[in-house]
Amino acid sequence: MLPSHDRERIVFTGRKEADFHLLQRIYYMPNAPDPPMWMSHNIQAYGSVIAQLIAAPNSAPYLDYYRAAYADAAANGTLLARGDFDIYIRNGELRYLNADCAPLAANAKSVKIFLHLFPVNRADLPEDSRERGFENWDFGIIVNPAIFTHTGFFDGKCIAMQALPDYPIARIATGWSMEGGAIWRRDIDLVARAAAQAVYDSVAAGDYGRPVARANFDVYLRGDVLAYLKENCAAGDADARFFLHIFPHDPADLPADDHELGFANLDFQFTDRGAYVGDKCVAERDLPDYAIERIRTGQFVSGEGRVWGVEIPVAR
Repeated sequence: MLPSHDRERIVFTGRKEADFHLLQRIYYMPNAPDPPMWMSHNIQAYGSVIAQLIAAPNSAPYLDYYRAAYADAAANGTLLARGDFDIYIRNGELRYLNADCAPLAANAKSVKIFLHLFPVNRADLPEDSRERGFENWDFGIIVNPAIFTHTGFFDGKCIAMQALPDYPIARIATGWSMEGGAIWRRDIDLVARAAAQAVYDSVAAGDYGRPVARANFDVYLRGDVLAYLKENCAAGDADARFFLHIFPHDPADLPADDHELGFANLDFQFTDRGAYVGDKCVAERDLPDYAIERIRTGQFVSGEGRVWGVEIPVAR
């Protein structure tokens, strides 16, 4: 249908040699961002986009764009969680970074990043999301990265990007699933992150003094607050559950349910009491107000045993 001078400008070639891929618009993703203007050209009919030319994954503009987005997130973004993907927030969007990945095999089935956004104020949700309490912004990764323009594969790395709504967000539940099953999941409490930042600032300022114990995490005690800090926190360091056993001077101070144990059990998950501050893991836990003789704390994996543990004498 093109004039001859335009037909001569188009050369069809193999996928690896192509500069652009032609995508038929046979689907609709309401939260998917539009590709950058340089990366795509819309083909319209009667006011609707019916196809797109999208820069191929091997093209220089594609590679340069995602290299820059990856480097920018790693250098300037706020780290929210580590896992199969490290998750950053940067310029109003989530960026999922993986330093060791490759495009999916041609016979792979669809993969999805699930993304559930819990606002500070439920009234900010669209009306059809208010009953469940979160907005669903799941997005799929399609086998051919050329037709999924907010996922980039380059140099053995990959990045997925998703813009966030402009209302205040209290919590993010996100992860990666394939063929209907979750592979990994992260619950990111943005309110807890603000508290963790305050704890870290106090530790850095010397308000907590020296650690009362050093292990996989440094443990600090200040008044009725126990703080945990790990520098250069890597993926998996905060996955194991924390155990926290409080032994009182007077066993009668224990709640009735803990009398048989002889200690108060205040075990917790990092995601409930902690957050990333830069590349650091920070968690805090309020202690009971009765006189404490000693504290036993550390991490464990159910069915496998302790990862680490310390015992802290307490003079109060």
